[in-house]
Amino acid sequence: MPRTPYVGRSFNATRAGIHADGLLKDEEIYNIFDTQKILNKKPIVSINNHSGLAGIAYWINAYYELDDENKVDKQDKLVVKMKEMIEGEYTCGRDTIMGDDELDNMVRIIDKKLHKVLDIRERKLKID
Repeated sequence: MPRTPYVGRSFNATRAGIHADGLLKDEEIYNIFDTQKILNKKPIVSINNHSGLAGIAYWINAYYELDDENKVDKQDKLVVKMKEMIEGEYTCGRDTIMGDDELDNMVRIIDKKLHKVLDIRERKLKID
């Protein structure tokens, strides 16, 4: 069961942009305890038509495990362009959340050079 408390794959997931914005600003306010430290599970944002710029920025930072120095904010050009592409999907009738592979591919389409840097970083983190 994906949403089973504490152990389900999506127990600490949100789709709402306002919650993602809270996570970007101060995770302690949104998340009552440090799920990364205690359960080895960071909060996640599932991307859909309600995720907004904050949700997309949070997804990028979490998916590519960007440190504070390299994190993107919700005004980043990549985030804005991804939001346009995501909105297009839902305007055409989509009604399911976006998968990580789809979003990763959007990053690749928007900025191949950046994606290469992020992808190398992600693969290195998974190997270590």
